[in-house]
Amino acid sequence: MFPVGGAATQFLLNRGLRVPQDVSLICCNMAPYFRRYQPTISHVGWNDQLMVDRIARWAKNISHGKEDQRQTLTKIEFIEGGTIGPVAK
Repeated sequence: MFPVGGAATQFLLNRGLRVPQDVSLICCNMAPYFRRYQPTISHVGWNDQLMVDRIARWAKNISHGKEDQRQTLTKIEFIEGGTIGPVAK
């Protein structure tokens, strides 16, 4: 078993805080190396290619002198892992 890794957890550990006992940890998206960690990391799942495609369309429009301030909504899913702790009393 690996502890939850990364800069955030190192920062927390240096201050004597534990995930999820003291602090809940959620990541913006899934990274392939998350599969190694226990407890599993809570994260948001979404199709990042949709964001890449929207940015490309925005850049193309801007390069052609077209104003583009459209908002694009993306479906996401919250995947709860073991890094969410109980609410403090």
